Amino acid sequence: MRNAVIGLVSCLVLANAAVRADVSIASLSPDEVSTALASIEAAKKIVEAGRGSLLMAGSVLSTNGAASSMVVAVVDYPNLEKMKPGSILLLAKKNCEPVESCLVARRVIGRDSSGSLQTERYGFAEPFLLDSIQATLLGAVSYAVDLHTGDIRDLRPDRKSDHLSVAEAVAQEARR
Repeated sequence: MRNAVIGLVSCLVLANAAVRADVSIASLSPDEVSTALASIEAAKKIVEAGRGSLLMAGSVLSTNGAASSMVVAVVDYPNLEKMKPGSILLLAKKNCEPVESCLVARRVIGRDSSGSLQTERYGFAEPFLLDSIQATLLGAVSYAVDLHTGDIRDLRPDRKSDHLSVAEAVAQEARR
């Protein structure tokens, strides 16, 4: 089982090599592998406590210059009528390859007079127009789990804290 998970982490690193060429399998220390495995387990616990799903988001949810290329997102099914300002949407560009450069994150900032969602770039995302022809909405991001550090960021619009422990995130999900 551990070998399968190490293989998964290795594949994730390889999949992100185009985004961050300085990461290689040989550079992963045993501690980094342990942190990544523990982070994946933490993300799974959050999903099991709630109703979300996991999605490898790469660096699209990074908000700083030293972007991590290994982030797992806990995403909820998008209910557009209930979207609040501050919600982070994850979209996949249509007809896009390579896959690791196809995800886009957008923050909901409100609604226009017709009731359509208005969004802005999230973090260091490239400019992108939210148009049904250009992208598919994958979900609303609840949490981002960094596989390098184990940090869990709460990305829900009604959050009380930016960073959470696994127990806090699980408790929040169980209450929803």
